[in-house]
Amino acid sequence: MLIHVGRNTGQLRETVAMVLADEPTTGELVICSAWGPNADWVRNLQTGPAHEVRVGRDRFVPVHRFLTDDEACSVGVAFRQAHPHRLRLLSTILGWGDLRSDDAVRIFVHRHPFVNLRPTHQIENV
Repeated sequence: MLIHVGRNTGQLRETVAMVLADEPTTGELVICSAWGPNADWVRNLQTGPAHEVRVGRDRFVPVHRFLTDDEACSVGVAFRQAHPHRLRLLSTILGWGDLRSDDAVRIFVHRHPFVNLRPTHQIENV
């Protein structure tokens, strides 16, 4: 769950996102916008910081950055190799098309922002 601040309202908003990559040593995560660059959460992150990330029982305050196309393509290809059936199912359900080639992944990541979320500090569970 990504918690972010609405760019117009200033209110906290929640978005569920699938983690495409994680780095256990740093706690960093990568998510992408299934609906492209105009998704509200993407536009909110373009104007302000992420507020909180929740994964299972873990909670942290993140710093975020948008990945370059090359970085996102590496994540997309690695996800495809690790989870080919999951990617095929998502592609079918969400109408992304056939992402079995690296060229198709490169086109996809150019149209769907990928975001890295790096923990700055953990939030204690209540």
